[in-house]
Amino acid sequence: MIAAKVSTGRRGCPGIMLGTTVTVILFARMLHSFTWTAPPNASRINLAESHHDILLTHPLLARPNPRLPPQLYTASILTLKP
Repeated sequence: MIAAKVSTGRRGCPGIMLGTTVTVILFARMLHSFTWTAPPNASRINLAESHHDILLTHPLLARPNPRLPPQLYTASILTLKP
């Protein structure tokens, strides 16, 4: 696996903080909005790491179930009145 190097300092990536912040917020919203369980055909979730890289030995499979009331999952569009 080849990873791209992100420089630091004056020539560093200007969007790295924004990308990190958006990723953390998305992850937090997913954890907050759903309860997570193992799929029906899995007896347990295996979090063993691979010996060759930082990935898991087996893909992480989890089933999300909505935790909040259904009306909170609908998108509403705000309309501006003149």
